Amino acid sequence: MHDTQLRQILRDAEVANAISMVVHEYRLTEERTERALAELHVARAANVAGITHRAFPIRALLCNYQGKLWSEIARL
Repeated sequence: MHDTQLRQILRDAEVANAISMVVHEYRLTEERTERALAELHVARAANVAGITHRAFPIRALLCNYQGKLWSEIARL
């Protein structure tokens, strides 16, 4: 039982890590991430979306004086 749960958690974390760059690039909310994963029939979509947003949080956007987004700098 515990081995199965551990494998599921590790798998969820691997999927979350793999999709984190896309989630951040498109600034998806946790709900939108979960919905997209569910549409793709990813097992345990809610857990993966939660891990993605808690383990790899989206940084606040920085703006220069002209109001342009510096998303590349915000990722640092």
